[in-house]
Amino acid sequence: MRRLVPLIGLLAALIVPATAPAAEIGLNIAGGAAATEADVNQLADANAKWARHFLFFDDIDRAGMADFRRNVIDPEQKRGVKTLIVVAGKTQAAPNPDEYAQRMNEMARTFKGATMAYEIWNEADEPLWWKPAPNAADYVNLLKKSYATIKEADPSATVLATPTTGANYGWVEELYKNGAKGHFDAMGVHTDTACLIDSPYSYYRDPAAGNRIARFTFLGVREVKAAMVANGDDKPVWITELGWAARDNETCDSGTFAGKKKAGVSEAQQAQFMLEAFHCLNADPAFGVTVAMWFTLRDPHYGLYRPDGSPRPALDAFKGMGGNTANDKLQGPCGDFVAPGVQILEPQPGAVIGLNDSLKIRATTDDKSVLRMTFSVASTPQEIRNFTNNGNPLDLAGNMPFLDWQGVKKLPVGDHKVIVTAIDPSGNAGRAEVPFKRINPVALPAKGVKFGKLKLSGKGKKRKLAGKVELPYAFGLTAKDKVKVEWQNKRKGKWKKIHAGTKAANKPSGFVFSQKLKFAGQWRVRVIFEGKAPYKKTVGKWIKFKV
Repeated sequence: MRRLVPLIGLLAALIVPATAPAAEIGLNIAGGAAATEADVNQLADANAKWARHFLFFDDIDRAGMADFRRNVIDPEQKRGVKTLIVVAGKTQAAPNPDEYAQRMNEMARTFKGATMAYEIWNEADEPLWWKPAPNAADYVNLLKKSYATIKEADPSATVLATPTTGANYGWVEELYKNGAKGHFDAMGVHTDTACLIDSPYSYYRDPAAGNRIARFTFLGVREVKAAMVANGDDKPVWITELGWAARDNETCDSGTFAGKKKAGVSEAQQAQFMLEAFHCLNADPAFGVTVAMWFTLRDPHYGLYRPDGSPRPALDAFKGMGGNTANDKLQGPCGDFVAPGVQILEPQPGAVIGLNDSLKIRATTDDKSVLRMTFSVASTPQEIRNFTNNGNPLDLAGNMPFLDWQGVKKLPVGDHKVIVTAIDPSGNAGRAEVPFKRINPVALPAKGVKFGKLKLSGKGKKRKLAGKVELPYAFGLTAKDKVKVEWQNKRKGKWKKIHAGTKAANKPSGFVFSQKLKFAGQWRVRVIFEGKAPYKKTVGKWIKFKV
């Protein structure tokens, strides 16, 4: 089934095999038991390794099973095509598990000797196929009984749990909670949701699901595998319906986006997205997919062939894979899973601020696609501020995120932590943190500062005095805190202040006082720090010189 879903592009921890398995690729065949010799020939010509057929268990009796083997399965197998059968019911109502299991036993006995796989029902996670509503416990009961009867009839057969509608990892987790483990050989997934227009590399995260990759994205298949491994099960995943509709000249006609977006992609995009999907399965071990089946061989929108029998570009793309994703020719990553790097420029690690000081926060990132940067402090319940750019990447060159936060004055005295988080369009979140301390300066013992790197330079009446205020505590100063200079000239045997000035005491580079002296003769100069708790007023030594 192809179901309309929201595709808004904004992980659970993944424990996966070390290398990606090469997935065999196949095709869905419309018509079920009515598949023709021409279908079989086209399957083989396309290099398909699997064919998927849809049967209704309440329609096919033992005689019909024998006919299906003779007319469909045996010809496929002779051409090197293995057979997958999905068995559902015409009314889509939940079946009687004993009757269904018995029918699966008869089917497996009839088809024994061929390379067979069976899907136990179709999309039982949706009410369209499991009426009146999906029920994991009831489905697992059906799965257990069917698995046992199939294996009794044909131990070599592969049994798949019902394919999920989209990457429904929530349903997969419910299956395990209800005892499904050990009663299937592979997990089925369908990714061919309706009005799908995004590349398989594109995804978004679902906040309602713990920020995991969203169910209705191709990359969500990673989460299905993650859910399986989290339940101690490393069985493979089969994508039994994979596809994009070639409907870029039509408007979506159902669901949330009816009349609001295109119904599909161009035929060229369809072929390209197919190759990208196969590349994902080949390059990324997080999928754990061993079989992937395109939907479908022939169809007005999805098929490799159009209804009139003419081929679409997707046919050549499919044939080029040679039946196996190991023949993937694409390079590069499948989707962006790299979190943005974050650098906090202010405050410096270990910064100390007083009771009446604000907190300057400035940060950047080297990721050009960041959509949001969030400033917060670990000890506060709410974010301080989010920096965004109307849905576009942040302009870090022209407007670097900066905040002079006054709210820090409400924090208690003690240790705190600035946290800056950067989020890209895929929801990858990078973060950095810097510790700082808020103190009550009055509570510290008063100490004087030192004047480091103090140097007098220049000639004649043009002189410079440079230096730096060095602090005994990590507690810093602000631009309001001043250092003063005093120039004195000896006149008639007494020292007299002639020039003076002030500079900010907090500059990391220090201070420089430039002065054109008024007189020749004996001079002396000194600097004075005015004082700010816990630093007391400090008077420097005189430096004497002659002009």
